[in-house]
Amino acid sequence: MHDPLPIHDLYIRPLELRTTPAGSTLTVLRYSDHLLRRFGFAEFHELAAGHQRAFGARPVADEVWALVRGEVEFDWEDRREDSPTLGRTYHLHANRPTLVLVPFGVAFRIRSLNGGAALVRLASHEDGDSS
Repeated sequence: MHDPLPIHDLYIRPLELRTTPAGSTLTVLRYSDHLLRRFGFAEFHELAAGHQRAFGARPVADEVWALVRGEVEFDWEDRREDSPTLGRTYHLHANRPTLVLVPFGVAFRIRSLNGGAALVRLASHEDGDSS
């Protein structure tokens, strides 16, 4: 995205599906992307159409979410007391493979739309880990 995003440290980019005669590959995250300072865990999520997952602001963990297939709405709310964008929200409709960063201290919600969605979640800390 070229326009500045309304939440400090928010990052969004389309993912490119590469097709070969043997199948296809979707690179979700590379070390050179510099989005996670450490690895905590990885999950695969499938959401039925019309369902949502909401996550409170995590105090130390950054998360990367990748929409692999389907259509979703992403919502963010900056709850970081020291953030220049405290209180700001952002909404994104995505219907193609997309990577988004959820910075620590930012609340996040995903709602699947038509036909459901498949997503990958990568985080710098395990759930419940605040170190």
